[in-house]
Amino acid sequence: MKHLICTLFAFLLSFFAIQAKDDGNVLNYEINCGGSAVQGYSLVKVKVTVKKAKDATDDLAKRCAVHGVVFRGYAGGQGCVSQPPLAGSAMSEQQYSDFYKPFFEKGGACAGYCTVVDGSMLITKVDKQYVASFVVNVARDRLRKDLESAGVIRKLSSGF
Repeated sequence: MKHLICTLFAFLLSFFAIQAKDDGNVLNYEINCGGSAVQGYSLVKVKVTVKKAKDATDDLAKRCAVHGVVFRGYAGGQGCVSQPPLAGSAMSEQQYSDFYKPFFEKGGACAGYCTVVDGSMLITKVDKQYVASFVVNVARDRLRKDLESAGVIRKLSSGF
């Protein structure tokens, strides 16, 4: 019985999982701390899996980095402090999809909140796909302020 409940719970979680889309395809990325950054910024390392090496672009890295900072957060370690997701919940992406969909499109506004560190791109072929890693500097405080102004995340001063 316990196994059945766990299986059902896992199925429901996977059914309701929110994932970023890239022109109909799920963005497949990992986000980790990329080192220490100046106050108000997050330096993150993003690993993106793509079908073709030419698909690994700075724009894709920026979209994944901002998406990760907003909806996933990242663990600390190696001199980094853990950062929780700005949105607090992945349900926010679905709830405010009319805002987030154009925000995360190719050439969308999310790219204006970060820069890819020059020379940080590394592409590795893994089986029939490519894994591209980038180090991206995200303007975390400015992103938070603008998302709060748009009403899609709660203000820090709103309390618990």
